[in-house]
Amino acid sequence: MSFLFYPGNAFAEERKIIINKKNNQLGFYQNDMLTKVFPIATGRQRSFTPEGNFQVVNKQVNPPYYKKNIPGGSPWNPLGPRWLGLSAPGGAYGIHGNSNPASIGTYASDGCIRLRNEDILWLFDQVTVGTPVSIVWQDVGFEQYLVDNTPVKVYFNNQELPPEFRTFSHQDKPFIPLKQLCSLMSYQINWNSQANSIDISTPAAQICFNPDSKTLLINDQPIELADPPLIMDGISYVTQSTMETFFPVEVNWQAATRQLYLTTKPEMIEEIQKPQLVSSINPQFWQDADWLP
Repeated sequence: MSFLFYPGNAFAEERKIIINKKNNQLGFYQNDMLTKVFPIATGRQRSFTPEGNFQVVNKQVNPPYYKKNIPGGSPWNPLGPRWLGLSAPGGAYGIHGNSNPASIGTYASDGCIRLRNEDILWLFDQVTVGTPVSIVWQDVGFEQYLVDNTPVKVYFNNQELPPEFRTFSHQDKPFIPLKQLCSLMSYQINWNSQANSIDISTPAAQICFNPDSKTLLINDQPIELADPPLIMDGISYVTQSTMETFFPVEVNWQAATRQLYLTTKPEMIEEIQKPQLVSSINPQFWQDADWLP
């Protein structure tokens, strides 16, 4: 069996930040999917924090606060442990930590965007110089667009899979990890470095697709997908509609209880090798396998 990985940055994730001053929230996006929302503090007046499209231009660890000569790393430093400088004109604007946690969620700054210190530590590691940052003032909140990482119980032919079968949902759609799914079905999955594609071999077909495309090739015949495969943290995911397009499996997603049932169709059951099925639901198998991203 082959394991899927992406060499280098063949399909680098696009990341961006959207800041909504109206409700003092910062949204972090991966490939246009909202994955994190943080409470923030913005300018005491609306005009203090500029609105528009900018980008991260510098990153600093333990930035000093020159205005009051407070060294970096001090618990009294109002910039906190990290700084993400922005390209906004008219001053030194940035996204940073704070020394006053009670200010988060309020209009309190001279124009910068404050986060809780634990939040800026996480965000700092996710972005690079050049990451787009949009600052807006709008009534619509982020919550309805946020990825739901509440644990999902996944069952394959009525047998519960271990938590390592990482599954999440977005707007009530389940997203299923492709390579673990291929393992359950005893399909071979490979990365084609020449074509920059994922190739899947099944008993009935050769499947080829690019993670950023809605066009899927089944035995060289193009099929249009409703949802393209998604790369999240280096892992390729597919939705229910995509899965049912090229896998002989029925998908029953119960959003209210967060249970996902994957059932092979009758003609497929005999083709699944029993030893593979047993190992696929053995937690030790998931721990020992070299699950490369």
